[in-house]
Amino acid sequence: MKILKKTGSILFCLLPVLLAFGIQIVVTFAGVFVKIMLLLAEEPLLFDGPGLSGLEHAIGQISSDSQFLTMVTASYALLAAIAMGIWYKARFVPKHMPRRKPSALINPCMFGGLLLLMVGMQYISSYMVALIAAIRPGWFETYQSIMESVGFDHITPLLALYTVLIAPISEELIFRGVTLKYASKAMPFFLANIFQAFLFGVFHGNMVQGIYAFVAGLFCGYVCHKGKSLYLSILFHMMFNLWGAFAPEFLSYEGDAAWIHFGIAAAAAGAAFAGCRLYQKGIKGRP
Repeated sequence: MKILKKTGSILFCLLPVLLAFGIQIVVTFAGVFVKIMLLLAEEPLLFDGPGLSGLEHAIGQISSDSQFLTMVTASYALLAAIAMGIWYKARFVPKHMPRRKPSALINPCMFGGLLLLMVGMQYISSYMVALIAAIRPGWFETYQSIMESVGFDHITPLLALYTVLIAPISEELIFRGVTLKYASKAMPFFLANIFQAFLFGVFHGNMVQGIYAFVAGLFCGYVCHKGKSLYLSILFHMMFNLWGAFAPEFLSYEGDAAWIHFGIAAAAAGAAFAGCRLYQKGIKGRP
């Protein structure tokens, strides 16, 4: 009976992710349908060709429209954030909970720790992607095509808004909010953190993003758990995405000197470790 109850508790932890997937599917299909109707209004003879040629043409136009894809993704993320925010507040936020002052939530020491951790993780993620590209070039090509289709080769204001603001809030509510909270009740935090990070990786839909999202998810879970606030993992996620989207090229070394790459990797690992220590020190200093 205990095994069945435990299994049920673990399976229940999948519900937030399944709900997010459901919202994503509904929004995507609705967006594609509206887009096809708009294309048909502009080109009434679009579907007069033989077979499914008109539909294939429309799908081709849609799949190459990065602005439309970004809009659909942002719309899904907003709806998911609203749904998960309501769920999180109803289930995990005590009623009449007094608002904490910013100084009781984060201090300069903690912020410095998050900054160091973020920079270290960015370089570690870059080397992970480079390693995957060398071992599995097919995975890397898929990843590149996805990034280009969404528009990361030329970031628009909408894509920037989604990347830096909407996605971190939505994804943290789904994974470090509702999922991790339920998982922590069903298993020790160590396993719960791995569980939610794994789901976070799977959620990204391709192997390259999935692998580094898994690692980033582990640290987001750590930040949230240690700091006892979802706001902190949202902040860390925003910082991580901001650097990933807008860091200048001169901060990346693309030469062939192996010793420089090893030095950067070692420094990144050191920065991540120092960031964790500084973050924990700052937590102890909160009022």
